[in-house]
Amino acid sequence: MQKLNLIGLILIIAAMLCACSKDVSNQPETEITKQVEGTALHVEPIDLFAGEARKFQPFLGTMSGAVKLKYGGNKNDISAKIELWENGTKTKTYSSIGTSMQDSQDKTKDYEGEFIASIKTVSIEGSKPLYEITTAFADKNGTASSITYIDRDIRKGSNTIQLNKSLDVSENDEVAVWGMQATDKNEWETIDLTPERLKNAKWALIFKLSVN
Repeated sequence: MQKLNLIGLILIIAAMLCACSKDVSNQPETEITKQVEGTALHVEPIDLFAGEARKFQPFLGTMSGAVKLKYGGNKNDISAKIELWENGTKTKTYSSIGTSMQDSQDKTKDYEGEFIASIKTVSIEGSKPLYEITTAFADKNGTASSITYIDRDIRKGSNTIQLNKSLDVSENDEVAVWGMQATDKNEWETIDLTPERLKNAKWALIFKLSVN
């Protein structure tokens, strides 16, 4: 009798395992699964002036920021662009900088580095003040940097727009990683790097990254 009970128990367990296996294999692909499979670029906010790096703040200025980047995929390059937003609408796009993600030594495309941006106001005699924007990609092989100049209107104040959480982005999408806003009013609108919030911006520069 005990032997028959044991055989019955084994058959029940085997049937349950088969049913579970069938359910998993037939499950439709969820949105979460698609998102994980399509994820290639990881972006993580970092403190540019943490620890001993604080000594570089006088040189870069307070209007500076950085994010950490990781990539694993088939694309060769990563590039940055700058969008100008005025009264809640994107009005202009500026090319910034691009760099190769392929390691020159081991020929891999597993990239780890940082994107850094800094904005300063410069004045040239006989012309309007300008924003001098320095952007750079830095990794173990070195640094690639570029400087862009944009007209600066007289405004009462400005501050940075920081990325406040880590993001995993499909290699087919672009991602906003940093920015700054300015206003001629006595109060600030609450904005972040999302298009919905940028509609509240009086004036903003938004830095976006993409792989290609």
